[in-house]
Amino acid sequence: MMFKTRLQMELERVDMLTTTEVVAYFNKLSGRLERHNCTDEERKNGLVLLRRIAERVRFLNIALEPA
Repeated sequence: MMFKTRLQMELERVDMLTTTEVVAYFNKLSGRLERHNCTDEERKNGLVLLRRIAERVRFLNIALEPA
């Protein structure tokens, strides 16, 4: 439940950011997802956030497939 609430808050936040802020948020989120101690739930929510970012800022060319 807490993850869903947090995810919804983050999605709303991404919608209100400027392009520059979205790029900075993307960099921060990418670093967080690359950590080895990131849980499956955090990764899943991170992908949802990356999809939202990709919709907002198409020039980032975000790959949403597993590396």
